[in-house]
Amino acid sequence: MKKIFVFVLLLTAVSPAFAAPENTTKDTKQTASVTTQKAQFKARHKKVQQLIKKYKKAPEAQKPAIKAELSAVVSEQVDGQIRYMKNRIADERANLDNWEAKVKADEANLEQVKAQRVEDLLSGAAKQKQKAA
Repeated sequence: MKKIFVFVLLLTAVSPAFAAPENTTKDTKQTASVTTQKAQFKARHKKVQQLIKKYKKAPEAQKPAIKAELSAVVSEQVDGQIRYMKNRIADERANLDNWEAKVKADEANLEQVKAQRVEDLLSGAAKQKQKAA
């Protein structure tokens, strides 16, 4: 039980060391991009719903034109989803690369990292770092 407690305590002390660095300009750009993407998605979704209603009420002669317009909007929607997924994959790869670099840096200075964590635990700095994270 004591070993589990020590492990959990060390784990909580370690977690701030692996926190992603703050990059406010990138975060601001991503937030703006995500907001724009959400607005575009909502607009396309609304347009799709309108076209479906219009198609159902339209006479047979107008249905092919409405269907073509719906196909164009759906195509744009699917392209947007694929673009979003690709961006998300790239962001996750960058995040993984960041984590890998941190692990390699810690492994290179393993004894220093261990000693620093012991000092942080004894001085109470570990709790402060945990609260800050």
